[in-house]
Amino acid sequence: MAISTVSFSQAAFKHHFDALVPLILSEWPQLIESNLLETAGDLDLAVAYISGETDHTQTLTRHHLAELATLVQPAGNDAAPVLPATEAEATEPSTVDQLLSDLETRTEHLIDEFKAEMLPELEKKARSNLGTSLLIALGLGFILGLLLGGKRG
Repeated sequence: MAISTVSFSQAAFKHHFDALVPLILSEWPQLIESNLLETAGDLDLAVAYISGETDHTQTLTRHHLAELATLVQPAGNDAAPVLPATEAEATEPSTVDQLLSDLETRTEHLIDEFKAEMLPELEKKARSNLGTSLLIALGLGFILGLLLGGKRG
């Protein structure tokens, strides 16, 4: 999977800093809030602090911060991201609920796609090679029985 070229400017980071702090702290719980606040919204200082505490590269940290910034700005607006009116709106449950709902929808779609495309093919192969499938299942059961069964007698 290739890393996308998500990026944002120093000005956008500084503008969104207050809304990003709770997201950053939830993403990296080992960070100390007061140390993060000492960066005062300076992107380079924040990246240096986070990468130093997490042993991630600065490039990876910057990319991860850019992805977090997409949670506080409207999708598709690369030029001038807009903050929610208050910090409470940035972390309100509806945002989390919306993200979870999107993930559930995607997961359901992937499961339906798997059932429609892969499952019939796997069933067909198992049925056409019934003897081999049974021998493999018996062999695995025997090996697991020996490993998990312990000594008898």
